[in-house]
Amino acid sequence: MSMFAKKVTTVNPFAKKRSQHGVVSSTPNVNTKKQLWRLPHVFAKMLELPFPSDADISIEETPQFFRFVALCNKMSIFNAGGVRAQAIEILPGITKIVIKRFDGGDVAVAGQQEKRSSLGVDLWRFRLPPWTQPERVTAVCSGGKLVVTVPKIKGN
Repeated sequence: MSMFAKKVTTVNPFAKKRSQHGVVSSTPNVNTKKQLWRLPHVFAKMLELPFPSDADISIEETPQFFRFVALCNKMSIFNAGGVRAQAIEILPGITKIVIKRFDGGDVAVAGQQEKRSSLGVDLWRFRLPPWTQPERVTAVCSGGKLVVTVPKIKGN
């Protein structure tokens, strides 16, 4: 090497740490403090509808509310007496709105129950802004349409 050449060393931050004896350890050092980062896919307020993620849902926004309308002709909710919206606090500060039948059962689109994974990954979701009020949400299924209304906080 010439006297002007620099030695370049690359470090992979994701590589497993090696001990002084050259043994790879997959367990982190107990003395290191890890910081938890907020995940970008976790939002404070979310609406989850019992439709596939690619469903055609119309969204209307006014100064007073958000309104979501979807066709529910193939839904098994009429024999259960209707639907209701329920705001569930998953963790402190994180709220999810889900649609349930009046008898407490899940609302499912015909033919989608077997396609849906156990985690519900293929459900239609919408991130709600902070100025919405999930605790005052309403859901109605009439005329072959599911209508979910999420009120906003006055002044926003």
